[in-house]
Amino acid sequence: MHEFLKLIRRLKVGRRYMTLLLLRSPFDVVWTYMQASLLRSVFSCLETGSAGRLAAICAGWGLLCAMLFLYNGTVWSVYAAFSAKTEARLQTDMTNKILSLPYRTVQGRYSGEWLTMRNNDIQAVITMMNGPLNIPHWVTALLNTVLSSALMLRCSPVLFFVTLAFILPYLLVSHGMVLRRLPLLKEESRSAMTHITTYIEPLVTEAEAIAVYDAGDMMLRKCEQESRRLLRTNMKMHLRRGLGDAVSRLFGIGGYLAVLFTGFTMISGGTMTFSELVYCLQMRGAVLSGPLMLITCMSNIKVHAVCAKKVNEALEESFEA
Repeated sequence: MHEFLKLIRRLKVGRRYMTLLLLRSPFDVVWTYMQASLLRSVFSCLETGSAGRLAAICAGWGLLCAMLFLYNGTVWSVYAAFSAKTEARLQTDMTNKILSLPYRTVQGRYSGEWLTMRNNDIQAVITMMNGPLNIPHWVTALLNTVLSSALMLRCSPVLFFVTLAFILPYLLVSHGMVLRRLPLLKEESRSAMTHITTYIEPLVTEAEAIAVYDAGDMMLRKCEQESRRLLRTNMKMHLRRGLGDAVSRLFGIGGYLAVLFTGFTMISGGTMTFSELVYCLQMRGAVLSGPLMLITCMSNIKVHAVCAKKVNEALEESFEA
């Protein structure tokens, strides 16, 4: 994250980017609260037989939904245009920087590394800025988790702590299994991709020289070795993400059953109504999905931060030495 913020400051778009993030972030928590409040009000009206109040609630909820989605679509359209302009500027800055470097500096690195920084790394930075389950969703998930937790705690502290008992072990397991290893695996994957590009390019641009020295087989073997290393590294990344998803499903279903059983006990004891249980279940979904999204976003951010670091290095003055 530090490398990404450093890059944003370098481009001088930090203030506008933060403003757009803040404008986008309230959508999920407002939508969750609207859904939970609607279900609680509907079941409350059904319990009391208030048909007129039910019709007014549904009409008001529909109007609020239209306004909320109109607001969200407007913010995202502005955000998408901002991201496209930032990507174009970053591509231009990178190209100008490479062209301004001395010949010795350019020759000091593999051509595949320059191509990787020019294309793959910049695309990863833009994905980090605008892609799914990256920084925008991380900010949204953080706000959603905090506010949803506060609303659920206010409605039923017992059900909130039952939910929390299943979330905390998942966070600890996911950090150990996924977050700590993914950046290292991404660095290894990027290194393999750079070497593949370096070995493939001469096969196309210097085919005659390679044929003269009979080096084609050697170059192809190098490509094969690096391709296998890339495949193994990517499989390790997918495996760890898959294990993280499996653990999330296990704790999610277990927590849901525990909340249902506790809610049934409280309803039987007369300390909670069915409409309040429905409200808590809806808020529990937000409380649970928030940390799950935070974990996924953090893993993606850590992976893409490796590329942001390389872009920063390419744009720094030290490369001119």
